[in-house]
Amino acid sequence: MAVKTASILLLPMALAACCACAPRPTPLDRSVQIDAAMRLIQGDYAKVADRIRISVAEYYNNYGKLPTRNQDAGLPAPQEYRGDTLRSASIGADGAITLEFDASSGRDGGRIVLIPDLAHVAAMGVQWHCRTPDYPQIRAALPGCAYTGH
Repeated sequence: MAVKTASILLLPMALAACCACAPRPTPLDRSVQIDAAMRLIQGDYAKVADRIRISVAEYYNNYGKLPTRNQDAGLPAPQEYRGDTLRSASIGADGAITLEFDASSGRDGGRIVLIPDLAHVAAMGVQWHCRTPDYPQIRAALPGCAYTGH
């Protein structure tokens, strides 16, 4: 019984020693962490982006051209796409998909644009480029997306 008591008494000291040498976040680490607004964008993006990209690609495969509006691709009206911060999702010129966000995203009217690339469509299918003029920290939430500035 004495051995068990000693082990139990030493456990908190061992945990404290272990935690004391664990790396602590530096200011640089904190600046890279995703803030709450970026988490909202990330969640809404995950809910709608793939579905819309697939619809655009299927339209291209069926008709040999890109859709220019949601209705062409069999999708709901842009305003029907609502999320935690997502205000609308629309297909525009050349099949580009624009996700527009409200103020809870950190920028009222902020946009993320998915641009279809048909350069290697025969071998690779429709490829996509993600760009935003509104969210400088976008790579923290969406690593494949680039900030383009204003």
